[in-house]
Amino acid sequence: MGDLIQLDDRWVLPYRGMEVTQVRVDNALTLLLSGGALITVESAAELSTPDGPVRLLPDRQKVAPALALFGAKLTWEIIFRHGALHLGFDNGYHLTVEPDPRFEAWSATGPGELRVVCTPGGELATWGRTR
Repeated sequence: MGDLIQLDDRWVLPYRGMEVTQVRVDNALTLLLSGGALITVESAAELSTPDGPVRLLPDRQKVAPALALFGAKLTWEIIFRHGALHLGFDNGYHLTVEPDPRFEAWSATGPGELRVVCTPGGELATWGRTR
């Protein structure tokens, strides 16, 4: 547990089955997960809902639809090589965060020492164990 898994075209975060226990909003959207992890979204994102896609703008606090993620469990969590983060939840919602050309788009921290940051332009910076 706590290892970032490297595949040919993507990375897999070790968050499957973790529940969103808190949703925080400031200049970013942060999802606190059971199991000691958190995901922070700092740039525009798309939340796919049963009613269709919704654009989230964390820097403007336009994230109200993301409150539906509270209590949901992660079913998949993928980072593609170009820096896009894709999260799937057991309530049918999907969150996609594409890289930002000027800012860190998102970060994932925990459990333990694991930390992944999507730097400007989509390059990934990682700390912790990978396999």
